[in-house]
Amino acid sequence: MPLLLILFLALTAGAAPRVIVDGVALNTRVPPQVEEGIILVPVRDIFEALGAGVTWDRTTGTIDARKGNDHVRLRIGADNAIVNDFVVPLSVSPRIENGVTLVPLRFVGEALGAKVSWNFLTRTVTVTSGTEPASISAPAGPQPSPELFHREFVWDYGGKRWTYKLQVPREVYDYFTSLKRLPTSDYSVYVTDPADDPYISAIAARFQEVAAREGYSPKQTVEFVVAFVQSLRYVTDDVSKGFDQYARYPLETLVEQEGDCEDTSILLAAILREMGFGVVLILLPGDPGHMAVGVKGENLPGVYYEFEGARYYYVETTATRWPIGRIPDEFRGRKAVILPLVPRPVITHEWTSRRTISGHIELKVRVQNDGTAVARNTKVYAALEAGDGRVYDQRWSEPLDLEPRTKGTYTLYLKAPLNVRTRLIVKIVSGGYLVDESTSEPFRT
Repeated sequence: MPLLLILFLALTAGAAPRVIVDGVALNTRVPPQVEEGIILVPVRDIFEALGAGVTWDRTTGTIDARKGNDHVRLRIGADNAIVNDFVVPLSVSPRIENGVTLVPLRFVGEALGAKVSWNFLTRTVTVTSGTEPASISAPAGPQPSPELFHREFVWDYGGKRWTYKLQVPREVYDYFTSLKRLPTSDYSVYVTDPADDPYISAIAARFQEVAAREGYSPKQTVEFVVAFVQSLRYVTDDVSKGFDQYARYPLETLVEQEGDCEDTSILLAAILREMGFGVVLILLPGDPGHMAVGVKGENLPGVYYEFEGARYYYVETTATRWPIGRIPDEFRGRKAVILPLVPRPVITHEWTSRRTISGHIELKVRVQNDGTAVARNTKVYAALEAGDGRVYDQRWSEPLDLEPRTKGTYTLYLKAPLNVRTRLIVKIVSGGYLVDESTSEPFRT
């Protein structure tokens, strides 16, 4: 995968290391620091010493540096950086100490095409910049790597033809395809999953740069992104996957460059959300059902939906040249379900039971949270049905807080009367709400 080579420097306790950039000692506002074998230096000092312009966004904690055609983006506390559209892992995250932003020295140097070397005896880091800025490229060189998906997107907007190239490690794509599809029609959980945030962030950043360069208004910026997503091939799940209702994560849709209304809506919502636009998913139940995107706006022509005091204008994602606010005739008049893009848990469960020597029924319930938020105060209720809304015995478990993509196991014991016909009733309650339930087939005790 396209990773920048990052080596640990062999450092021992002692004075702060010296940094030499192109033969000149780097005078920093605070001395270089060492963490886990990595040297950190003030961000502006090192970038400017290497001839790069640097900007700082205080609200998002984002650092952008440019030198020639090279672009480096770091974020305070993030364990990844973006270098020329490649996601690069960081051994140590950028941080702020005493008002000074510190970044890993070797990463910065190599990201801008410089050579970085360490002299153990003199405790000196030497940074030598080249005459030409170097771009980050896959280690395999110009030939496509079997470990990477290389994708090129082409679309039209504003009288121009645009292209965007994307490289995704196969192991990242395989991770998303291995995830089970969630048992929910609230597809906001596919948007709010943080695992592909570095890729969505890279695309969003590039689109924002284009919008700024072209002088696009906010509406034109949204139209530009919409045109990108609308250019993807529409294909139904039964054709592309062999069965119905297979929602794709945004990165899956990007790699496959196709999808149905749910897939392209999820992707568009993820990009616009990362760019800071107000956005929701619009579910239109019916036969067939349909999904689109709602973009927050005011005084625009066309169809919109009121949600939490704001207008969200309809955006169709399944074909080109659908403007904001225009809805296909077959979906007019349907009552929409608005899905806000907020993390939430998605709870499922399974259970096994056995009769104990004491005559009790031992019930083991495994509860899983496949959502994107913590399932707080999650409890299991179990009972033996007696008919007419009554039960022979019932029990509540102790509550657990289930983190995203984690499981909890609960064990309960029910006292069963002799020789009665009954059923097991299992209910999962999370945050005070019933979120899942099941019953067994009738059996005799």
